[in-house]
Amino acid sequence: MPRALLRLICVLWAVAGARAATPMATLRIGRIDYLRAADVAGRLNLRMRWLSSRQLELADSAHRLELPVDGRDASLDGLRLFLGEPALTRSGQLYLSRIDYERRLRPLLRPEQEGSPPGHPRIIALDPGHGGSDHGTENPRLHLMEKTFTLDVAFRLKKLLEAQGDLVVMTRTNDSRFANDQRVDLPLRGEFANQRHADLFVSIHFNSAAPDTRTRGTEVFSFAPRYQRSSDSWQRREDDSEPNPRYPDLSPANRNDAWSVLLAHAMHGELIHSLHTEDRGEKIAHWAVLRPLDCPGILVESAFLSNDAEAERVANPAFRQQIAEAMLAGIQAYGAELGRLRPAPGPAHAASPGGIDPPGAPARPPLPGTLEPPQRPS
Repeated sequence: MPRALLRLICVLWAVAGARAATPMATLRIGRIDYLRAADVAGRLNLRMRWLSSRQLELADSAHRLELPVDGRDASLDGLRLFLGEPALTRSGQLYLSRIDYERRLRPLLRPEQEGSPPGHPRIIALDPGHGGSDHGTENPRLHLMEKTFTLDVAFRLKKLLEAQGDLVVMTRTNDSRFANDQRVDLPLRGEFANQRHADLFVSIHFNSAAPDTRTRGTEVFSFAPRYQRSSDSWQRREDDSEPNPRYPDLSPANRNDAWSVLLAHAMHGELIHSLHTEDRGEKIAHWAVLRPLDCPGILVESAFLSNDAEAERVANPAFRQQIAEAMLAGIQAYGAELGRLRPAPGPAHAASPGGIDPPGAPARPPLPGTLEPPQRPS
């Protein structure tokens, strides 16, 4: 049997099996539906063992998930992963929220169960955070501004992506906050990416914990699943959960939860491996810049400008190049994972190296040479 056909059969079998499986029993705790970790392990074909009275492991030959008792700070394959809800114990059993299982853990551990994946990323939208009168975070001791470094990293990453044949659009290409230096709402950056038919979106930032000058490290965010709070919110607030008044039913970004999580995990791993920064985790938040996206999107905080040692690294062009190269590797790893999930194309449909389409392929949307105000396609 041809390998491509065998792979297709396996994917279809996995998806059909997951959908046909008996629904897992739920336990309502407060306002949240929870699932037994033992049932989750069975559904995902993972072995389960207690590492201690405070930590449970779900694992197979490819993945290792460590879950905390009464906590959200989990670990997947050695990387920190913050759950949307704490894992809780009841009657000696550990329970996970259904949303965490469906929107975070299953996409990372068994992405083949999420249905047809997006196509290989061809148009990449880069968002250099802040700009113009919005300086972003600052380090007044070293006279550094976030907006300067986000734009520099974006241009470095753009050059790397274009060298491998990708099309790149940027929400700003100079020191304006957005097109024509208009002071606009953050959602317009995501809408700009939609209007350029972007296949993925990366918002580039640097962090601050001021007045704390000791905190350091790297964080990667995807948009929070519906009804979940941000990772950095430890108490529920009315403005930190869905639905949002602008999107009363479902935020557009939530349609790509599974693939944004997969992108965040790939990017997170490459950044931590390359930069050797402290791992502050894969997190979720209700970032306005991500909310309107029609494609997978993430927000990256590579380092803390409020920490003098990290700020000095960021001020070094060599380190910013290292960040751009790690981001490139993260995008490549995400694309490779999507390729693994898709049936291998026949010779007539195979793409050329570097993501450049072969002769006869559908034309790509044009790449704008300058950043004009967004126009909706006719």
